[in-house]
Amino acid sequence: MAMLRLAVADETPRLYDPEKKGPTVALTSDIIRDIAPNVPAQMPIVILIHGYRYDPFAAPLADPHQTIFSFDPLRPRNDRWQKTESWPLGLGFSPDDTMGYDGLCIGFGWRSRPDTRFGRFCTAYANAEDAGRALLRTVELLVRVYPGHPIDFVAHSLGARVVLCAIRLAAERRRHDLLQAIGRAIMLGPAELAFVARRTLADMEAVSRRRSPMIYAILARENDVFDALLEHFAPTMPTNRPRLGIGATGLGTGRRNWLNIQLDHPETLSWLAERGATIGGGARRACHWGVYNRPGALSLYAAILRDRPRWSLAVMREEGVPEDLEPRWSRLPWFLRRRRARQEEKDFMINSLPG
Repeated sequence: MAMLRLAVADETPRLYDPEKKGPTVALTSDIIRDIAPNVPAQMPIVILIHGYRYDPFAAPLADPHQTIFSFDPLRPRNDRWQKTESWPLGLGFSPDDTMGYDGLCIGFGWRSRPDTRFGRFCTAYANAEDAGRALLRTVELLVRVYPGHPIDFVAHSLGARVVLCAIRLAAERRRHDLLQAIGRAIMLGPAELAFVARRTLADMEAVSRRRSPMIYAILARENDVFDALLEHFAPTMPTNRPRLGIGATGLGTGRRNWLNIQLDHPETLSWLAERGATIGGGARRACHWGVYNRPGALSLYAAILRDRPRWSLAVMREEGVPEDLEPRWSRLPWFLRRRRARQEEKDFMINSLPG
């Protein structure tokens, strides 16, 4: 199958070996050529990046290559949230394709499951920086093998921070070629602070205005609780800016290379259905995995990657894609919603004070 499985050790992308729970051979251009010698120009090259609590060197149920990156994923006995869906199958890849006719799918496993007693999320948040360097190195190798072919990302939760770190590093190194090689980044329930994302976009546009990555931010009000956890547990930044996650308000509307899509917004669901992308699943108060396990969600992302003209940001905006988000905490009961709104208004005023 045209599936490349990676396990990041420190800042180096390496081949994944399920039998060896440690560093293996480093990724090279020759390895990429051997895996997928014939990827048609119209087929996608997609890198899948998982979020928090996965590790390619961990036990099978915490190993992304044996769960969400697998064509036949292992499932826990009690998968209450239905976290384990096959991303490659949902995105249109086939286990029988050994030449890359359907495109090249790359599972990018990194250490987001720290073996520490305290500060696990902070450690994983920091590890995303090294993973971002490894991701940029992976893009660099792919560009050598497939020059001119766009390289796409599908990232969930803290995996979005990995993507943004890679983009920021490319901008800092003034690697116009790598920024222009990145095509579309579909970020599912991104776990990153909004001001970090804005700063990354500003750095990117300062370096590469002619062509830069197009980012689809898939948000959901059912993810509000998890966005709040990010804001609470992310490491303290040397800034007095409000600690709002991307999921709280998005990054605004009308950005050339960024689009907010609230996947559980009734207007968005109607708009998508009119274009043939029906998303199932009822309203939920809290769910971190609905951005990919709702019926039809992965098919939508496959269309964005494979039917590129129809699902470009420009065409979607021209056809009136809803960009506004429902108010935060709108999935909570009214009395809890009012309490949260008052507290966040107070926090915003405190964080906005100078000094």
